Amino acid sequence: MDRAWVWGREGGPRRGAVSAFGMGGVNAHVIVEEPPRVERGAVPVQDSHLVRVTGADERAVRELAAAYADHLTAVPDTDPGDFARTVNTGRAAQRWTTAVHGTGRAELAARLTEIADGTTQPVRSAGRQVTAFLYTGQGSQYAGMARRLLTTEPHFRDALHECADLLAPHLDVPLLDLLHGDARHLLDETRYAQPAVVSVEVALTRLLAEAGVRPDTVAGHSLGELTAAWAAGVLALPDLLRLTAVRGALMQGRSTDGTMAVVHTGTATLTEALRNHPGVEIAAYNGRTHTVTGPEQDIARFCEESPYRTQRLTVSHAFHSAAMEPAVPPFAEAVAGTALRAPELPFADTLTGDWHNAATATDPQRWADAIRRPVRFAQALTTLAGEGPHVVWEIGPHPQLLPMARTVLAEPHPVWVPTLHRERNDQVQLHAALAAHHRATGAELDWAALHAGKNQRTTTAPTYPFARQELTAPPVRRATANAVSHPLFDHPYEHRSEAE
Repeated sequence: MDRAWVWGREGGPRRGAVSAFGMGGVNAHVIVEEPPRVERGAVPVQDSHLVRVTGADERAVRELAAAYADHLTAVPDTDPGDFARTVNTGRAAQRWTTAVHGTGRAELAARLTEIADGTTQPVRSAGRQVTAFLYTGQGSQYAGMARRLLTTEPHFRDALHECADLLAPHLDVPLLDLLHGDARHLLDETRYAQPAVVSVEVALTRLLAEAGVRPDTVAGHSLGELTAAWAAGVLALPDLLRLTAVRGALMQGRSTDGTMAVVHTGTATLTEALRNHPGVEIAAYNGRTHTVTGPEQDIARFCEESPYRTQRLTVSHAFHSAAMEPAVPPFAEAVAGTALRAPELPFADTLTGDWHNAATATDPQRWADAIRRPVRFAQALTTLAGEGPHVVWEIGPHPQLLPMARTVLAEPHPVWVPTLHRERNDQVQLHAALAAHHRATGAELDWAALHAGKNQRTTTAPTYPFARQELTAPPVRRATANAVSHPLFDHPYEHRSEAE
C-alpha cells in the first residue's frame, strides 16, 4: 500500500472482530467496540509527579525504571501526570519497590535512570514499620503557607475548607484570608497564628492518611500537642479548632512586654546560669538547646551576660512564663466542656515527658497548665524513641522540631521527613517526603487516592520486563507399533493401556 491505512470512525464508534480457533475444535468470535469518549474536566496544574517502580526482584525494578525513563524521553507528548497515574495505579505491588518524584518528564527520567544504574536502590517490602508524627508549634507560620497544596492536592483542599467552615464561628477573619488573602499580615498575632498552624497540620494529616501514611505514635510541641491529641483520637476536629481559637485569644490578651530566646547549652549549665536571672524561666527543654522566656529587659540582660550562644526569637509574648498565668483558669474551663477520650495510639506527654494515659489526656487542668509550664520536648522524644520509629515526620508549615529530634533520637537512625518547607514548593516537598517514606519502609501508598480528583487519564506505558527463560524441548521418543499420531501433533506419543 502506498499509504498507511487509517481506521476512521465514519460517524460512529470503531468496532472490531476478534476470532479464536481452538485446537480441539472450539471457535470463538467476539465483536468489541471502543468505549464512549468522555470529555476531560479541568486538570489541576501539578508542580510535581510521583512515580512508583515495583517488580518481583531488583533486576525487574531496574529494567522497568530504564524502560520508563526511555519512554518519557522518547515520547515528548507524554503527559507526566497521566503517565504517573497509569504506572502507579495500573500495576499491582510486588516484592521490590521504590519511588521517585520530578517536576516534569526530564526530571522524572533522570531520577528513573538513577534507579536503573543502581544509584537509587529499591527496597524489599517488609513487615510493620513504625511511623511517628511530630506536630509543630507556633512560630512555624508564614504568609502563603501551603498555598500550592490548596490548588494541587484535592484532599488537602477539602480538609482545609472544612477547617475554615468550623473556625468561622470562632474567628473574626476567615481562615483562607489569613493564610493566602489580604489578612496574611495578621499571622504574626497569636490569636490568628494558632488556628492557622493547626488547620494546616490537620489538612496535612488528612492528606497523608488518604495517601496511606498514618502515625503509629505522636507528639507535639506546645500548640502542636493539641493537634497531636486530635491525631491520637483524644478530641474531635470541631473541638480541636474551637479550643485552638480560644487558646490563641486568651494568650493574645496577656502582657506583650515579654519575649523569648534560644540558648545553646545543656540543662544543668542553663539552670545554674539562671540563678542570677530570677525573671528568666525555661520555656522548653529541647535537647542540646533550650528556650528561655520572660520580660523583655530580663531576657535582654541574660543574652548580654550569658557565656553561651543565644538567639532572640521574634514573638509577641513570653509564652510558658508567669505572664501566661491569667490564661490558665479560663482555658481549663473551656476544656472542661469538651468531650475528651483516652488516646487510641501512643501519645507522648510534653508536660511530664512520659506517655499520656486515660487520666492525663482527659484532664482539663493538664491542658491548661501546658500554657504556663515548660515544654519537656526532649524527654517526650526519649519516651517516643522506645517505640523504635523507622520514619519520623514533622507535620507543620516548616521544620522546627526535626533538628532538635535528631540530637535526641540518634539511635536507631530513623528517616527524617518534613512535610513542608518555607523555601520550597509545597507539592515538590510533599512528594519528596512521600517518596522518602516509601523507600524507607517499603510500605504501599494508596496510589489511587493520590491521583483522585486530578482528572488524569490512563496512557501508554512500557510493559513489565518478565524474566524469560529458554526451555529445551525433550528428545523425541521413537514411535512404536502402538504409537498414535495426529496431524496436529508435532511429535508422536506412545500409547499405553491402563493395564500397563
